[in-house]
Amino acid sequence: MKKKTLHSILWSIGLGVMSISLTYASDNPARSEMNRLVDRTIKTSLVCMERSVAEVGDTLKYPTYGTKDLRWQTNGSGDWVSGFYPGALWYSYALSNDKKFETWARQWTSGIAKEKYNMESHDLGFRFMCTFGNGLLWGDPKLADSYKANILTAAETLSKRYHPLFQLLSSNWDKFPEPNSVPVVIDIMMNLELLFWAAENGGDEKYYEMARSHAVATWKDFVRTDGGTYHIVRYDKSTGDIINKGQLQGEGTETTWSRGHAWLAYGLVVAYRFTHETQFLDKAKLAMDYFIRNLPEDRIAAWDFHSKVDYRDVSASAIVTSALYELITYLPEGAEKDHYSREADLMLSSLCQKPYFTEGKNTNCLLDHSVQYYPINSNVDVPCSFADYYFMEALYRYKQLYMK
Repeated sequence: MKKKTLHSILWSIGLGVMSISLTYASDNPARSEMNRLVDRTIKTSLVCMERSVAEVGDTLKYPTYGTKDLRWQTNGSGDWVSGFYPGALWYSYALSNDKKFETWARQWTSGIAKEKYNMESHDLGFRFMCTFGNGLLWGDPKLADSYKANILTAAETLSKRYHPLFQLLSSNWDKFPEPNSVPVVIDIMMNLELLFWAAENGGDEKYYEMARSHAVATWKDFVRTDGGTYHIVRYDKSTGDIINKGQLQGEGTETTWSRGHAWLAYGLVVAYRFTHETQFLDKAKLAMDYFIRNLPEDRIAAWDFHSKVDYRDVSASAIVTSALYELITYLPEGAEKDHYSREADLMLSSLCQKPYFTEGKNTNCLLDHSVQYYPINSNVDVPCSFADYYFMEALYRYKQLYMK
């Protein structure tokens, strides 16, 4: 396996070291208008992020979901979403070059460190790549060794969830467990980056094959013939055979939960970034195509693509928007690249405007109208920290592509 420099591995977290040829000329009127929208959105978002520090207050508390009146609820580092707020602070620093954001990002990142030993969670990638990973890009170089050590330890902890029998990492939860079963959820695609990165930066090289095989098996077992996806697949722990497939956070067994599908699409782009295997790029495009095909006119995904319950989930569109801005960097100039660029711009444009962007609403949450877990009525139609994180990432990636 070819070794790479730290920045060449981490570039995708911030698109910080790439030189990109633009799909559209800078003097294109549509591009200029989009640039103005993004610039205004970045400035407003930075004001909200600065105010959020006072709202949250305690550096050991992490925003999770917003209330109906758009105030942050918080929890400790043990919550699976804890890495997103410090991650958004790192993006605030990258977008502004204002040292106060670096200070805050470092403070909230430090509280995540103990989670590197958390054997009860499959979501260590979220926690450590959004925080310590971004910190390696933009933080104090004197902290690089400790940041790297935290990531490598977290990767070793995550690797213990790998099951050679069916070549997947297991989920830490299942609302409807079967006897003798091992649950795997599609969300885990987002945690493969931790293993890929660790394998190429001093960790055990077995992590690379774990991550790669998980991506291969996820496509094989989670994707239906129509291109839609299951949220969960349960495996027999003795034989490795599939017991059943279905949804947890989606509406029904054969529906497609949009955020779960977004996790898959983003994760496949990451798999291509690290492996350079065409199969992952091709699969990422197929996953994107299904997502795009099922979007309403304003490009903000329904919480479940097949539900008649009319709630949107901005987090799903934010995740895919960010992933598209990475995907297009791997495509040659031409109609295909232009297509995905336009779709990314259309999604980001909607995210930057009412009713999704919260400008003028006296709140420090950036995006409204996410759905965490509709079937149990948990955090429905409210802001969430992961929507804001991927929104900030999408804004940063857009700026790196088109506004430098």
